[in-house]
Amino acid sequence: MQSSEFFLEQYDTVRGIVDNLFLKGLDDDQLKVQPKEGLNSIAWYMWHTTRWQDFANTLIMPSCKQVLDEQWMTRMNVFRRDVGTGMTREECTEFNKAVNVTELRAYWHTVGDAVRDVARSLPPDDLRKPVERNQLYQMIEDGTIANERAKWVPSFLEGKTRGWFISMAVWHMAEHLLGGVVCVRRVCGIPVGL
Repeated sequence: MQSSEFFLEQYDTVRGIVDNLFLKGLDDDQLKVQPKEGLNSIAWYMWHTTRWQDFANTLIMPSCKQVLDEQWMTRMNVFRRDVGTGMTREECTEFNKAVNVTELRAYWHTVGDAVRDVARSLPPDDLRKPVERNQLYQMIEDGTIANERAKWVPSFLEGKTRGWFISMAVWHMAEHLLGGVVCVRRVCGIPVGL
């Protein structure tokens, strides 16, 4: 099995669980509810993990462009370019009020396709290559990291390889869209299952 095939199997497994057990059948209000302090909405978790995957594609394959552009921002009714790290509760509440969930789901699926394309086209030897330091600090300049509370992120990511970033698409999604969403559903009384 090639490394890309292994990644895609893991990635599609987690996405399948998320789509079929945690997102299926939920309406916009259920996706947007922010149940209590310390928990974000399911819509926010979707947006945050998808933004990170979209941005990470540009680190893994520098010739790759992000899916997010002005048109997508308008479609989703979200006018933030950042990945959401360090957002305040108030900012998350504003996000939940504004986001167009149908378009957020479309963005989630489009970025998923882009992640798969990057994984298929990345030469296996490139997995060991570290991401350039200047790419990481560009996050602050271009608004990917948009607040003081998240300025630590580029230094944390220094030295990480392209393989680390592609694996992040699996474990970061699992952390938020399996772990976080289970908590939100439990607090809101929404059962998990088929």
